Parts: sequence; structure tokens; C-alpha cells
Amino acid sequence: MYIPRHFSQDDPAILLEVMQRHNFATLVSTHDGGPFATHLPVLARLDDGVIRIAGHFARANPHWKALETDPHALAIFHGPHTYISPTLYQSKNRVPTWNYIAVHATGCVTVDHTADAKIGMLSNLIAHHEPAYQDQFDGIDSSLRDGLLNAIVAFELVVEKLEGKFKLGQHRLAEDKPEMQAWHEQGGENEQAIAVWMKRLGYWA
Repeated sequence: MYIPRHFSQDDPAILLEVMQRHNFATLVSTHDGGPFATHLPVLARLDDGVIRIAGHFARANPHWKALETDPHALAIFHGPHTYISPTLYQSKNRVPTWNYIAVHATGCVTVDHTADAKIGMLSNLIAHHEPAYQDQFDGIDSSLRDGLLNAIVAFELVVEKLEGKFKLGQHRLAEDKPEMQAWHEQGGENEQAIAVWMKRLGYWA
């Protein structure tokens, strides 16, 4: 990923937080000689100093077979993002741009076909998104449950390289920041999320 110095974020704790908060990721690797991507919910965790990303494929998806042959993969996480109007700047010599947060995690994937791995991964996803559903999940008819488990394949990516790009307008002149801050704070979910990050990272008051 192209990351100018002033947009670089290399604090692994901050990057892991983004990955956990925005956990619908894009997993990219190669298949039949070209790039292949799957969009899926995943869970990132820190395990004894190593970040691991777990999820599952539909068994019908050929992606997992390709990863058994070549396990190298890239997981892309998209944080908040928003269009930036040039009218927000003091200078009239500005053009539109886009502010965003993105995290790239590169590593090797291990595919796991065991029922225990699948159940553990699904339970962790449920705990993350809807803990109250766990009892209902546990009560699913056993034959249906077995069929559902047979229809998926679990995987885990061990992160070897982690990159973060926080393009938030932090390089703009100080006189532009009051208008930028007010616009973000009064905007929608994405704009407000970026405002929170800008304050947290010390770019705004």
C-alpha cells in the first residue's frame, strides 16, 4: 500500500483496534494465476505477541483450495471514510479528495476442516456481534447443524506484516482545521468517526 509518511500509522494496538471494530474484511490472494478476493467477517486478536485473523469460507468458494496451495494472503480492513469538499478550505485553489482509514494485514493462511475449529470460530463471531444469539445457535437441530458445518471451511491468517494508512487531512494548514473539524463533527457516522480519530491522535483540539 502506498503510504506517504504523514499518513502512516504503525502502532499495532491502534491498527488492531481498527481491525476489530471494522471486521468485515477483504481477503485477497491468488487463484488460477490471478488475484482473487473474498469479502467476509473476520475476528482479529493478539495472541502472545502475534496478530491472528480467523474466519470461514463457504465450502463452495474455491478460495480456500487456492490457499491450501499458496497460503500467502492479504486482509484489507476499511475504517471510516468520507468525501472532502474543496469548499472546506480557506484557499480556493483546492480540489476534492477522500479521507479514510485502512489497514492491510499480510501473512499466511491455514485452512482447518475440523468441526471444533468451525464451532469455535462461529461462537467467537456470535460473541462479537450478538452474544444473546448463542443459546439459540446451540439449540439448532443437530442434523441441520452438521449440514451447516459441512458447508463451511475455517481458516486463520497469522499476520507477518501490518500497515496502516490514516489519511485524515492532518497535513493541511492550521487555518483550514476549524472548518474541517466543525464539518466532520456535524456530519454522518463516517465523518464523526474521523473527527474522533483526529482528536484522539492529537490533530485537532
